[in-house]
This record gives sequence, structure tokens and C-alpha cells, in this order.
Amino acid sequence: MNPLAPTIKNPLASAVNEPLAAAAKQPLVEYVRRSLELEDPQEIDRRADELTVIGYEKTAGHLRARAETLRSGRLRRRNARVPYPSPLPEASDEQWARFVRMMQAGDVAAVTPSGQVGLFQTRLKRLEDLGLAREVRRVKGDGAGRWTATFRPPLTLQRLLSDPLLQYRIFVASMRRYRNEILGHHRAAIGTPIEGKPATLSGLLAVAHHAGPALASWLTSPDDRRRFARTTHAYQTTTEVF
Repeated sequence: MNPLAPTIKNPLASAVNEPLAAAAKQPLVEYVRRSLELEDPQEIDRRADELTVIGYEKTAGHLRARAETLRSGRLRRRNARVPYPSPLPEASDEQWARFVRMMQAGDVAAVTPSGQVGLFQTRLKRLEDLGLAREVRRVKGDGAGRWTATFRPPLTLQRLLSDPLLQYRIFVASMRRYRNEILGHHRAAIGTPIEGKPATLSGLLAVAHHAGPALASWLTSPDDRRRFARTTHAYQTTTEVF
């Protein structure tokens, strides 16, 4: 219903029909006040258009500013949402998003000298474990050599290094499998103080991501935890996230 339609008896219609009446100012103020309390930017814009038609351009501008503020707030809230839901029952979407950010340690197109690739520096050996590659090897001829593998079609190294979303999906698949292995074989470690912090699933996942099969040795050997300082740092950073 259009509150400004002259056929409808309402305060604003009276203000339009009797512009010289002093009493007409108060209904207009009330109408604008109620409009500013609305949460629907589209409705507020509609009312601003009506006010413009009857000559209240400055007041209409205030309404449009309110509508724009509401839109901006909704956009910020929408952008703040977790882009991907948690794949693990132990982690909320927010916890998972935090863990993912912590685990992003490389560049999308990077291949490290030790054979780790992409944003998450996933080991080529892990890609082999997941059935995505085989024949992981070092290619000689450029000094220290570089790591490569034979990828399962249609996956190629070039495609992997150019697609961050694909890297994320592989990371998810890897974390799911590690989660099952940890709960199946190392559940007793959860809650145990390690390197000054209680072990949680997120910390053990970080260790597994870096150490692979050496997770068991890392858990039981202080020497290994000192020797593999990068893995230990990843644990200390991520444990207690979930």
C-alpha cells in the first residue's frame, strides 16, 4: 500500500494536500522517523522516491543514506561468512576457517625443494597417498634437483599449481583421512600436554600434514620434536583451535 496515495487517508497524505498547514509538518516527521527505523533498504529507497516526487529531496537523501548503510552492513556480514563449511564434525565453520588460514603457508604456484606444493605446501608423497599421483621423484639436472610426480589424469602439476580451489579440496580430503587415522590410532594423545600445550585434533592434524607417517614418532620422541622444529611450530600454532 502506498502511504502517499491521495486516496488513502493518512498523515502524510494530509501533509501533501495541505502544504501550508502547520500541523502537516508533524505527520511528515513521524513518517520519516518510521521509515528510518525500517531494516529493508529496498522499501526505504521506495519511500525516498515518493518523497522526491512531492518535493522533499533533502529528506529523501537521508532515507537513501540509511538504505545504503543497511546494504553495506549486509555486504560486510555476507563477506564475513565462512566460504566453505567445516568438513569435520569436531570443528565449527569458524574454527575450520581459522585452521585453514593457519595452514596456508605457501604460494599457489610454489614447489618447494623438499617436494611440497601450493598454498598448503602439501607433500607430493601425500598426493600419492591420496591416489592423485605416483612415481614421486627428484629430477636431476638443475643442481639440487626438483621434485615432480606422474599425476593421475586429468590432474597435472600445472593444473594443480594454477587452481587454489583444487588445492583446498585436496587439503580437505587429506584432513578427513588424517582425522580418521588420528582418532583410530592416536586418540589417547588428545588432551595430553605436548610441548607445553594440550594436544587437540587440530594440532595433531597439523603435525600429520607436515610429518606424514612420522606423526607417531613425533608424538613419542622429544628429540624428533626438537629436530623437526617447523612441524612442532605448526602444532603449537594450531592446537586448541578445535
